[in-house]
Amino acid sequence: MVSNININDCINVLKKQLKYQENGNIAFFKNKEKYKPYKINKKYFFEIKKNNLENLKHKRIAFIDGGNNTIFSAPNFCIVLNRISFCLYQNNKRLKPKIQNTIDFLSVCTSVLKENEIHFAIKIISDNAVLNQLKTEIKISSTDKTISSGIWRAKITKISDVARKYAEWIYALKIAKNQLNKGDILIRDGTLEARFVGETDFANEVYDICKAKKIIFGSVAKVNTLFSNTGSSFTTALSIQSPKNKIWYYYPVVDINDLQHRAKLYFAKLHKKTNRTLRIDVFDGLSFNIGDFFYLLAQNSKDPCFFGYPFGLVEAHKNAVVKNNELNYYKAIIYKYLDKKNHLDMLSSNNILK
Repeated sequence: MVSNININDCINVLKKQLKYQENGNIAFFKNKEKYKPYKINKKYFFEIKKNNLENLKHKRIAFIDGGNNTIFSAPNFCIVLNRISFCLYQNNKRLKPKIQNTIDFLSVCTSVLKENEIHFAIKIISDNAVLNQLKTEIKISSTDKTISSGIWRAKITKISDVARKYAEWIYALKIAKNQLNKGDILIRDGTLEARFVGETDFANEVYDICKAKKIIFGSVAKVNTLFSNTGSSFTTALSIQSPKNKIWYYYPVVDINDLQHRAKLYFAKLHKKTNRTLRIDVFDGLSFNIGDFFYLLAQNSKDPCFFGYPFGLVEAHKNAVVKNNELNYYKAIIYKYLDKKNHLDMLSSNNILK
């Protein structure tokens, strides 16, 4: 049994380390060539000021998020149900979109031998014309650094995230083309960094249409893993120096020179009643009033359920979640078509069927 003295020693070590980390004053990026950070400076905090909403009430904001859940999996294949959803707001009121606001699709992932290495093949199954770009089979090495974990090859279920990310970009393109106009805003959950192999091609199509139509494209990440130069959370280091009892955005954080991450990086506190600091990426290909952008986000971040986080993203996330009871329905149908001898043996090796 661990003694109270051990516990006290543990806490003292933690306090000492956290005290040291409070001195963090710059964001830490692994890639020094592509990311040139700035030291934290109080001059870089900008108050989000009350604006004349009359000038902005015509602007619409579309929020998009995606979710997925595995129906069946074995070491060499998996079947995944994916869902992408968006919602639309104007003058902080929800609108009915002109286009379909939610799409579901299946992805079938299998392992294949290619050039003496295990690759994963992804096949998208959908009747939705929006996903026609994904009809071609996608193949990615199981050791690709964007999906693998350390020295281990990726689990086949990881590849389902790739299919969903591709679909999110394609759906964002559809929204920008058919739902939004000049000055409108498109926000996705997460970041604008294209991390998976091939993802940049889909991202660039969205950037091109947003630039042509002058649509502001950004992302909001409620979870941020960026560290400071002392090992603390960068948002913690930032909050220590931030204005008190005010809502604000912070810029600049870093100069980014990366074709996979075509963005300016901001941080922001969008409501006085929250301690949450959000990371916000904004596509760097447009010039616009950034103060108006953050004011509109703050206006959408007043819901008591989640002060300081855009409710549009809460709604998009809720609609995109694939629930377990839905999986049971699809499992029952797919089970009828599986080869009872071979397929079920594979599934039992993964302890899926009980």
